[in-house]
Amino acid sequence: MKNLIKIFLLTFLFFQIFTGKILSQSLLEKVQNKFNSTKDLSADFVQQTNDVINLKGKIKFKQKDKIRIELKNVLIVSDGKINWSYNKKRNKIIISSVDEETPSVFSLRKLINEFPQKSNISEKKDSNTFILKIKPKKDSGLNFKAAELYFNIAYQIKKIIVEGSEYGVLKIIFSNYKENNGFSDSIFKITPSKGTETIDLR
Repeated sequence: MKNLIKIFLLTFLFFQIFTGKILSQSLLEKVQNKFNSTKDLSADFVQQTNDVINLKGKIKFKQKDKIRIELKNVLIVSDGKINWSYNKKRNKIIISSVDEETPSVFSLRKLINEFPQKSNISEKKDSNTFILKIKPKKDSGLNFKAAELYFNIAYQIKKIIVEGSEYGVLKIIFSNYKENNGFSDSIFKITPSKGTETIDLR
């Protein structure tokens, strides 16, 4: 009888682990399919570090890695290879190459498509929210302890929480999410105008 109970418990435990893995993989696939089929997106965002708001603005993203972050006094733009950071008050622009080794937390494609491959993943459902938990493996080379990606029932990203060893807990909350806006590639580049102080670090 005891042996039967042990076998039952082991079978039940294996089933829970197996189905849990299937569920998380299923959620990951749905999220990836949704994201990869979206040509571009825009959203308002609020960024918090250790629960203190330090950034507010608008993000525009276009496949593959084109990003435009519009803040009150700063405009950050990337075409996936080159970054432009323009300080409007100082009329100063800094140009640099994209650092593949330390991508920004706004690197949505990497967060959704690449980081899970180097991590242990699990899923959780809370009301109408799907949560994908990412914990990097020891040899992953990723520079954060853990991350949680929150999605609505349409698999659109709502929130990102990243726990880092240097900066604590970083939280980004998205709102006014819009897809397939038809953004031109031109908005993901900056050509410095005459009189703009330019520092080129490439």
